[in-house]
Amino acid sequence: MIKLGDKVRFINEDMQGVVTSIKGNTAGVTIEDDFEIPVLINEVVKINDILDKPKQEDEKPITVKPKYIKIHHGIHIAFDRINEDKLELKIHNSEADWIMVAVYQNQQLKHQINVELETNKSIGFFNIEQFNKWPEFTFVITPINEEFKSINTIVKKVRLNAKEFHASFKQCYFLGKQAYTIRLDNDVTSLSLKKLQEKDFTEPIATKSKNTINLKDKPNQVIDLHAENLAENIDKLGAQEILDLQMNAFAQSLEMAHVHKMKSIIFIHGVGNHFLKNKIKNYLSTQKELVERYADADNLLYGGGATEVWLR
Repeated sequence: MIKLGDKVRFINEDMQGVVTSIKGNTAGVTIEDDFEIPVLINEVVKINDILDKPKQEDEKPITVKPKYIKIHHGIHIAFDRINEDKLELKIHNSEADWIMVAVYQNQQLKHQINVELETNKSIGFFNIEQFNKWPEFTFVITPINEEFKSINTIVKKVRLNAKEFHASFKQCYFLGKQAYTIRLDNDVTSLSLKKLQEKDFTEPIATKSKNTINLKDKPNQVIDLHAENLAENIDKLGAQEILDLQMNAFAQSLEMAHVHKMKSIIFIHGVGNHFLKNKIKNYLSTQKELVERYADADNLLYGGGATEVWLR
């Protein structure tokens, strides 16, 4: 039985914390950065229950492996202002043990680099006065885990207009100052290595956006993240691609709500989709510079299927 003060681990997420509140069948679990995340009691398990579980005769002993606890997540680029006109483009890895990166400019390969966890590397200098002449960047990223197994390779094209570029100016966690910062891995389509080798960078994206969410302008007060509201022909997408689509709409809507100084915004993720809900709340817990607090939205209106976020 879960009680106040218990150390617990999330069943569906790689997180753990301490139970700091209990209300009905919901527990508030405070994680390392002092955010309290509401979660159903049956979606967490006491850590002591795992470690103290009696071993069966044929059961192998559990080896507790030290784990590096990540404070930040994602693969980001940042244009770091060197002086009045000059910017240095850097790529930072907060996601995998290391990543292999190929950088194309206007479809021409310019860089091939490896970036270890929690490090960044420079990939060139650019003059902001020549912004309109900047190339289209294509990043081909292969994350590698500690067992030297590659995760799905991802491809991300970046060609910013002036409005998008200046809206990306914010506190950059890995530079420790404000910079034009963009995440590369939360709104990309995963590709197998075979498909990547056959990829034509000029081909159009098969999935058409319904444009029900404009990711450049001030977002609506309520954002519906059901996949059918975000894109057409979703029946051709896999589960991970749908999740990427939803998380992209969520993350960019959150950013634009902050840019437009909205006091709060509501995200509808559905009652049954606890995985998406937990992914959203895990992401929110890392965004202290944007998020003041968050909680389940009005239960009468949304039936527990939405999260409200209050912005700084």
